[in-house]
Amino acid sequence: MRFKAGFSYQFKTYLKALGWFYVWAIAGIVILPTLITVVLGQAQHYTLSDALPGGLTSIVLGIFLVVYGAITYDGFKLFIQNGIGRKTYFWSKTAVLGVIVLVGEVINVLYGWLYENVITSRHSGTMVFFDLYGKCFHNQVADRLAVVVITILFIGCFLATSMAVGSILGLFSRRVQIILIVGIPILLFIILTVLISVNTTSSLKLTWIYDALTFMVGYHKQAQGYLNPFAPMISGTLYILIMLGISYGFTLKLRVPR
Repeated sequence: MRFKAGFSYQFKTYLKALGWFYVWAIAGIVILPTLITVVLGQAQHYTLSDALPGGLTSIVLGIFLVVYGAITYDGFKLFIQNGIGRKTYFWSKTAVLGVIVLVGEVINVLYGWLYENVITSRHSGTMVFFDLYGKCFHNQVADRLAVVVITILFIGCFLATSMAVGSILGLFSRRVQIILIVGIPILLFIILTVLISVNTTSSLKLTWIYDALTFMVGYHKQAQGYLNPFAPMISGTLYILIMLGISYGFTLKLRVPR
């Protein structure tokens, strides 16, 4: 019953928030530029296909999942204060965001179809992975289904990473969170710069990184469109499970007050 109550509450809250994300995106990307174009007297040059990006719904969904996946402590505190445990909070939140990923991907597919068949006749790249994996099975239904699965797992990787980071940050005060949010990207940038320098100036080439990445995405001298879709499915699933494990472990360590 507590899981059902937690799921219901978070699902309504997150779904409403996602709806507002779409509204603000449409207002900022479509309505506002349209009004500016009309005011400037350039309406004759305005077309909806130029104003709407092909991946609008994907961008909105991605931003929403990163933001709400990372927001951990506030929801945890609310649940604890209402007698709902850490495990229930984690699993209900994970289930809700998982459902929203599926709902969001359905919206992405529908938007992509409308964009390429109604709004514009040009290929817009709304199915990002179709150009990589869309010909592997030589069957239209199987190929598109594989692309959808890969896309869902790709979105899930961002979500799981965001949840893991949010659960870790939830252990610290607001001040320390700000320091970590600012400091860690700077540290990662420095490390990346050093690795690039090593790769270009040293005889010790970091070829294993390239080999690992190509293996994870299913590339092995295949032509574009024929990459192995099972490789990203497996690697994506494993990555999500690892990140969820990290998020689960740190969620159990959260305390009220911090």
